[in-house]
Amino acid sequence: MPHVKLIDSYGNTFDIYELKGKPIILSPIYTHCNSACSIITDSLKKVIPKLGKPGEDFWVISFSFDPKDRIEDIRKFQQDHLIDGFGWKVVVAKDKEDLFRLVDAIDFRFMTLENRDFVHPNLLVVISPDMRVKRYIYGVVFDYRDLKKALEEESILEKARPYLFFVGLLGFTSTSLYILLKIFKKVK
Repeated sequence: MPHVKLIDSYGNTFDIYELKGKPIILSPIYTHCNSACSIITDSLKKVIPKLGKPGEDFWVISFSFDPKDRIEDIRKFQQDHLIDGFGWKVVVAKDKEDLFRLVDAIDFRFMTLENRDFVHPNLLVVISPDMRVKRYIYGVVFDYRDLKKALEEESILEKARPYLFFVGLLGFTSTSLYILLKIFKKVK
């Protein structure tokens, strides 16, 4: 994840890295949405209490990807959905550069329509405690088990995944070298 500045519904500016150390459930929304964004938020409200306490066990961030949304808009969205604003924050990016760095980092694409609506994927992005995209969960209604699994600590295999290619390459290279040495020994 890149360092991006976000502004919460209380007007506080913070770097997303200030949340490092706990998983983050990132929910891309826009405040003027008349359909999916509210359904996603309401579904999260039902599942979150089963997972733990936001702010203590993990963070929940509903961030507006609408560059025209302002603090008043996210404050109203927060109030309408009865979100606490502390463990579960509703935020906007400080500026367009931070907004687009964030949406690029999570590979979130959207298209703006003429009426200020957006065509966008319906999903949650789970960020690991060390600020890497860990998992995407698609849909508008979320199952407790999917989010629980996404929030769990990574297994040794998951942690080693970035290195598996190099371990395999090393194994292939050393095996190939061994075979070549055996062949050349027989030829002599």
